Amino acid sequence: LKKIPLVTVDGQENIRVQGSTSFKVYRNGHPDPSLSGQNLKDILKAIPASTIKKIEVITDPGAKYDAEGTTAILNIVMMSSSKLQGLSGNVDVSADHLGTTQFGTFLTSKFGKLTTSISFNQIHQNKRQSESDKETNYLYAKTGEQAINNVHYFISGLIHMGDFSASYEIDSLNLLSTSVSISGHKADINTDGSTDRRDKNNQLIYHFNSKTSVPKNSDYSFGGRFDYEHKTHLAGEMLTISYMLAATRKHDIQRQEYSNQINMPVNYVAFHQDNHECFTENTFQIDYVRPFGEHHTLESGMKYILRDNSSRMLMDYQGAIPSVNSEFKHTMGITAAYLSYILKAGKWSGRAGLRYEHSYMKAEYPDGSNSPFHTNLNDWVPSVSVQYKINDSQTLKLSYSTSINRPGISYLNPAVISTPTTVSFGNANLISSRRQGLMLAYILMTERLTLQLRPFYVCTNNGFTEVLYEQNRKDVSTYENVLKERAWGFNSYTQWTPFTGATLSLIASMADKRISIPSSQIINKGVGGEIYFSWEQELPWKLILEADVGGEYGNRIYNAYAIEGRYFFSNFALTRSFLKDKLTITIMADMPFRKYYTSTYRTVQGDYTGYERDVSNIRKFGIRLSWSFGKLKASVKRAARSIENDDLVGSNKK
Repeated sequence: LKKIPLVTVDGQENIRVQGSTSFKVYRNGHPDPSLSGQNLKDILKAIPASTIKKIEVITDPGAKYDAEGTTAILNIVMMSSSKLQGLSGNVDVSADHLGTTQFGTFLTSKFGKLTTSISFNQIHQNKRQSESDKETNYLYAKTGEQAINNVHYFISGLIHMGDFSASYEIDSLNLLSTSVSISGHKADINTDGSTDRRDKNNQLIYHFNSKTSVPKNSDYSFGGRFDYEHKTHLAGEMLTISYMLAATRKHDIQRQEYSNQINMPVNYVAFHQDNHECFTENTFQIDYVRPFGEHHTLESGMKYILRDNSSRMLMDYQGAIPSVNSEFKHTMGITAAYLSYILKAGKWSGRAGLRYEHSYMKAEYPDGSNSPFHTNLNDWVPSVSVQYKINDSQTLKLSYSTSINRPGISYLNPAVISTPTTVSFGNANLISSRRQGLMLAYILMTERLTLQLRPFYVCTNNGFTEVLYEQNRKDVSTYENVLKERAWGFNSYTQWTPFTGATLSLIASMADKRISIPSSQIINKGVGGEIYFSWEQELPWKLILEADVGGEYGNRIYNAYAIEGRYFFSNFALTRSFLKDKLTITIMADMPFRKYYTSTYRTVQGDYTGYERDVSNIRKFGIRLSWSFGKLKASVKRAARSIENDDLVGSNKK
């Protein structure tokens, strides 16, 4: 990956495509459930390099992709030799001085026309890794009152993910492939804190201490995919039929107790919260590609998605307030069709596509708290791009795209969660939001230098966003389709090889954002960005040293109310391979010159302003061992086209 233009991998093996971590990874041209989630870097590292034919960076997905769109795709093309038989695999183990450990394994086998692969990864996070102190201080504009909160918290957790994939090549024109994946996460969360509220003269209004425990915070995801791909004797013509299942089950139990109360603002001393969320998605899709001559290609397809969301929450208050038991069900059916035209003529190439999506949404309240309702939405999603190849090393590209975001269950769920200082609830009436973007890209690629400059402009008029306000001395939060956003800026990527054995990478970005909620006369704007530098150097004795430094600058707008805190980092890694590169040992150091790091999140607009300051343990030293075995050079084949659902925001699936 480090050798691929527009891709960088830092000392922690965090991957960026065009300077961004928000990209998608495909295998053989389509999404693969095993190449997603928090352990993506571990799965990728476990794949034997000998099984990879090439890696492509796709920066202009067309109308065939879901309306949310995709800014970049990292497509890993695997070897497809049918003559090789056998077994190969990889085992990877790492640990750091804070007690966090990780184990991963990958195994591939090929016998005749059947190829299978299985992977498993597990991460155990020690509480020392997340131990932190947080201070919050807010000033309320209408009353002049001040709220001060101090919390000490830690999280210990276990993450595990597994995947089984198989492909059967019936003949050179027909391919069957399938994949099953499962992942799980369990966490134990504990906090101790104190809360004060004072009037404009600094006189105490109320005070209490709080203790929170989340002994059961778990979520499980499982899914599967099946593809049938049929090619014809006409080069490039292809028909693909696909089905995909994705499901998530989430369960949270939380208990909060209060002590040392002075003028307690509520008439209960504790509450117990039990929350269940279920998400199930079934997708059916058909795609057809047909070239016409040398220069023209048509892509078309249809898709149907059925999503079922449900939640059940019990709030049991220890005091005078009665318990609250709420239930919510939300169903969405999405029917989509697309047509895309691709032209290639000499130095010019272009793509024009149009996608239509019809969404049917229905909400029900089994507890009788509200009346059921339904709505229909229709969206036309155009996209177009034009590319000109100046010469063999320089390219110009202009593209316009439209994308859609749809709310997930956590945004939609109307259940009210109330604490002594906050009230939060979702909004079942949210609709999809629309985003438009314009981008110009200049790419220069020579033997030693790769340079990309990407100025861009994006806008949104009906984005759903968190809405914050004060009511009865409580901070209230919900969601509405009221966000307007305008942003312009640029991303740049430079990779330079000044001499043999040395590779330098520089990523720099800047964005001027203006985000507003006109109905509340809230406007937040500012200029900010990031700079990231990486240096990889080959040393004597087959050692490889990598140093990564970087950080953020300016006012980085987080939402309509707040500005993100700036973050600066330094990571170092020293790697050595042994036994004909079968055993690799890496020694890592993250932020070795600073033990603690302070991050500040500032609220600058709205009914209250102030800051949240977080002090956490940032220094980490670790070691990683990786062992590869076997000589197989085949991998599970995948259909060139398959299903990609990626239009949810605010859901566990995302």
